[in-house]
Amino acid sequence: MSVLWPRLIRPVATRLWSSISAGVPEPATRHPEQLYGPVGGRRVRDDEVASLIDEITKLAATAGFPDRSTDEQRIRFDRDVASAIRGAMDLSWAEAGSRDVWTFVAMVALPHLTFWRFGIGNQERWIASDLTRHTWARLWWQGVIFNGNPDLLNALHESDLNQLLERRSIGGDPRLVCAIARVILEQVDAGGDRRILFRNATLRLRRFLAFVDPRSLSDDQQLQMCRDIVAEIAGRTEPGAQAAAPALPQRRGPVPDRPTSVARADTFD
Repeated sequence: MSVLWPRLIRPVATRLWSSISAGVPEPATRHPEQLYGPVGGRRVRDDEVASLIDEITKLAATAGFPDRSTDEQRIRFDRDVASAIRGAMDLSWAEAGSRDVWTFVAMVALPHLTFWRFGIGNQERWIASDLTRHTWARLWWQGVIFNGNPDLLNALHESDLNQLLERRSIGGDPRLVCAIARVILEQVDAGGDRRILFRNATLRLRRFLAFVDPRSLSDDQQLQMCRDIVAEIAGRTEPGAQAAAPALPQRRGPVPDRPTSVARADTFD
C-alpha cells in the first residue's frame, strides 16, 4: 500500500521560510500544521520519517556534510539520494505530484540538508512550485525513472538530466527516458557532441511525439525510434552529411477505418 506523507501548505511554508534566514530549523518528523491527503494509502509513521532523515543525513556526511562540499561530492550525493529517497518514500505517482508533500520534506524533515545542498538563495528549492526543479521531488523522480538502471543515471551529467526531465512529454515516461538516454550516450561514445546530441535529440523527439504515443510501442520499437532520431541528429552535425528522417513506428493492431491525414515530422523542424 502506498504511504501518505504530511503536506505543508504554502501559507504555512511561507511563514516558516521567513524565519529560515535567522537560522535553519532542526529536522523533525512532524509539524503542528501539517495535513494529509484524504485518500490513497496509510499515513506515514513518525519512525519512517525519522528513518528517511537518518538515511539521507548519512549519505550527506559521506559527501562532506556539514562542511562545504565539492561539485563532485554534490553530484555523487544526488545520485545516491535518488535511489535512497525513492526506497524510503513509497509514494503513488499522484501523491508524488503534490507540491505540499515536497515542501514538507524540504522544510520540516530535511531542512538542514536543503540548506547545505542549496542554501537559501532560491525559495523554489524549499517551497515546491515546479517539481522538476525542486530539491527532493526531482531526486525522487530520478529514482523512479532509473530504478534498476543506476549505471545509466551515473553516466548522465546534470545538464543531460535537465534536457531529459524538464521536457515533461519525455520526462514523464521512464521507459522513454532510459531509451533515448542510452541511445544518445552510445552516440557520444562514438564521438558525437554530447551537448548538441542531448539538446537536439530531445527537441526532435518532442516533435515526433505529436504523431506517436510511445506507450503503445514495444521496448524494441521504442528503442528503434530513438535510434532513428539520434542517427538523424548525428548525421546533421557532420559536415556535408545527409540523414533520412526517422520512419514512424508501425502501430500494433488494426488501423482504424477512418480518413486520416499524415504530416511528415520533418516539416516541423
